[in-house]
Amino acid sequence: MKTLTHIASWAVVFIMPALIFISEGNQRFEEALYRSLISLPFLMFLFYISYYWLIDRLWFKKRYILFILVAVTLILCVSYSKYELFSYFALHKSKHKMPPFHAFVYFDFLSNLLPVVFAMAIRYAQRNFSLEIAQKEAQAHKLQADLTQLRYQLQPHFFFNALNNIYSLIAFDPQKAQQSVHSLSKLMRHFMQNSDQKQISLAEEVDFLQQYISLMQLRLTDKTTVQVDFPKQVPQLTIAPLLFISLVENAFKHGVSATTTTTLSFSLRVEGNTIIFRSENTKIPTQESLYSSGIGIDNLKKRLTLLYPERHQYTIEEKEGKYMAQLTIDN
Repeated sequence: MKTLTHIASWAVVFIMPALIFISEGNQRFEEALYRSLISLPFLMFLFYISYYWLIDRLWFKKRYILFILVAVTLILCVSYSKYELFSYFALHKSKHKMPPFHAFVYFDFLSNLLPVVFAMAIRYAQRNFSLEIAQKEAQAHKLQADLTQLRYQLQPHFFFNALNNIYSLIAFDPQKAQQSVHSLSKLMRHFMQNSDQKQISLAEEVDFLQQYISLMQLRLTDKTTVQVDFPKQVPQLTIAPLLFISLVENAFKHGVSATTTTTLSFSLRVEGNTIIFRSENTKIPTQESLYSSGIGIDNLKKRLTLLYPERHQYTIEEKEGKYMAQLTIDN
């Protein structure tokens, strides 16, 4: 394809000067063709030596003066060679006399400068394009590295919290603790299979959340009520894995009390391609501020910035004795 492009371009360069004189008769047209035929190899020489050697070896290495000297020398040599050939052609083939050498070189210098300028323009465009591609690849690699680091940070944090809950069950209900270990093994399988995936189905993510909520409910007393409102038929959308789990973790961490009646509420709804997840929990007077700090939430915010830039909205609100967190994602 590149070869055909070069051939077509030089064909245009060859024929254009002749077309200017086509209206002046066959003789002028033929003379223009002869001149184009003589000039073409010189123009190609100046273009390709600039494109493949001069610009890379001198100009891009900031050896500007040497580049100018070499380019001017080559152009003058080409102009002199063309003048001799055109003089021979004028003597034997044409009725038109050649202009003085200085006048010819003045105008021919400008025409011979064009291939060098075109070569520089193309090399600059290619260089900028290559730099842009390299920058995009570097950004993509950095993005992937950052996401991998965040996933590795999330995994031990998640399992530490889950194991801590199981540990608290062992003392007063060994049977539930045993059941919790079995449930945790299922969650670990989800982690191992999907944490490295860029996208998973929304149905898989909802199933994971339901399993996690069921695991956490095993250690709850009658003081805590958990309400879950997830769609029975989950739309066929995809989403980055493990985005909502931090909100659920935080609700259980900060919204459960052994002495105070509390309510946890989780809902997910889909509006077109927009996914809205909402978490609510009763505010316990002794608890610290939540949803604004901690490994899980900080991790979530960073992942959202990388995965859904300008396509997500994360809000927190304290109202009527409740903490509410809502995450909206536009797919």
